[in-house]
Amino acid sequence: MVCIYDKKTTKGNFDNNGFGILSETISCYITEELNGDYSLELEYPANSKKSKYIVEWNIIKAEDQLFRIYKVEKSSDGKNVIKVWAKHIFYDLSYYFIESMKAENCSVKTALQKSLIGDLITIYTVDSDIITANTIDIEEKNPVEVIFSIINIWGCGELKRDNFDIKILRAIGKDGGVLIAQGKNIAGLKFNIDTTCVVTKIYPVGKNGIKLTEKYISVPNWNSDAYPPFPIIKKVEFKNAGDEVTLRALAKEAASLIGLSKVNIDIDFIELSKTKEYEKYKHLQTVNVGDLVIVRHKDFNIDVKVPVIKIKKDILNCTNIKVELGQPKDSILKQLDTANIKTTLDELGNKVAESFSSMLYYANPVALTVGTAPIEPVYLGITAVADTNLSMNFTMYCTASSLCTITIEIQLDNKDIPFAPKQKLQQGDNVIGIPLGIPQVQQGAHYIAVFLKVDTGTVNIPMFNLQCMIDGRNLQGGLSAEHPHAECFEKQKLVNMNGLYLNKVSVQNVNITLQLPKQFSLNENVVVKPNLFTDKNITTSYNISFK
Repeated sequence: MVCIYDKKTTKGNFDNNGFGILSETISCYITEELNGDYSLELEYPANSKKSKYIVEWNIIKAEDQLFRIYKVEKSSDGKNVIKVWAKHIFYDLSYYFIESMKAENCSVKTALQKSLIGDLITIYTVDSDIITANTIDIEEKNPVEVIFSIINIWGCGELKRDNFDIKILRAIGKDGGVLIAQGKNIAGLKFNIDTTCVVTKIYPVGKNGIKLTEKYISVPNWNSDAYPPFPIIKKVEFKNAGDEVTLRALAKEAASLIGLSKVNIDIDFIELSKTKEYEKYKHLQTVNVGDLVIVRHKDFNIDVKVPVIKIKKDILNCTNIKVELGQPKDSILKQLDTANIKTTLDELGNKVAESFSSMLYYANPVALTVGTAPIEPVYLGITAVADTNLSMNFTMYCTASSLCTITIEIQLDNKDIPFAPKQKLQQGDNVIGIPLGIPQVQQGAHYIAVFLKVDTGTVNIPMFNLQCMIDGRNLQGGLSAEHPHAECFEKQKLVNMNGLYLNKVSVQNVNITLQLPKQFSLNENVVVKPNLFTDKNITTSYNISFK
């Protein structure tokens, strides 16, 4: 059913027939592209009473979706037909203007919300299941351009438009369950092979520039005759790979698909219906944009799942008349699309958890006494080589002098964690155990401190009976448990060794008294090397007396 509404009709007022049902529609087609166009074409008799409503800016509802008319053509060739072009109501966003918009370290949903300026937030709703953080900085664009920029910047996501509801999801379709084999000429099936993005080796780069020790990953069958006789190398970024093990696993899985040539398949069901193979492919007449179809690659006999990227639907007959499969020929995602990698990061994290899981342990080296003034028995340094989550286990055995309550305060990087448990202690022996999760610890150096105090009396903790264990992935060694401090050193100036001692040489008068007369023959023969005593004053004085 196709209905027409006034251009001023607002959200929530389309649950009726508006100006009426366009019951005399000659043809009506909706074309939807994955992350692309979403439009309607309609033909209607010009002499119909309702043709007066088919004007620019009015809204057509077909397949429960709203389309705003932007172009009307009235034929003058005697056919007496009005032809209409309309864009999905999503494109009303293109009439707004954003001077400047910036969202830092945010999710896709937050970025979408930022793009809804003014009263748009009351008209449209946005959502996403992509939680990866990124930053977007846009100037002088409309919200539609911003939304496509979000997909481009995040490097993944498929746009789902349902009237005023907008979502960017990891995948919007389902598995179509249809196999199409290349290499067989069938009327209505057209294969387009593109080798522009074919590579035989990839150079993976992870988060913060992480690279593999071996540098390159070769694709399967890299030495096949299907490839040219020289290597084709391409740099591929995996922004979520925070360590080398994760990067290697993602790169190997990407390499299993990246080496293949891109395949686009255009299916014309009008032509295909004339062949005996029609029964095999007729299920595609009901697929939706984003659904996956299996294509058997002719070079390597490999089955690859490709999405339905474009559909042209006949609204009057409720069937697809044209379907396009594969990678978009002119996609807004110019970089390599790694969204087809089947292993999710969470699944991959489970595989490599043992490799990167580590525990840091601390126990008090001396006996401790806890009083009413807080003490800091634990100050533990840790280093995270990538963003991670931590779990902390705090265990303590102590003896209390009297009935009291102990307060445990924990700090991360000198900031209090909003979890300060209190435990009542009985006089005598007590044991305390506290597990604690610390989410979203960023890459870099961190310190965890524990403070203890009691409301009355004292608590004694024997040596090695206060234990703190930090467990998590991507931890590296441990920093010094000392408080952060600065170290100073003295700069030693250049020392002139030649003049160090000669400047200090001096000769004192020497008096010699001889008890018995002696005969002396005094001869003085002094040899002076000029270069040794350059710029030095030498004075020689002898006072000799005889008795």
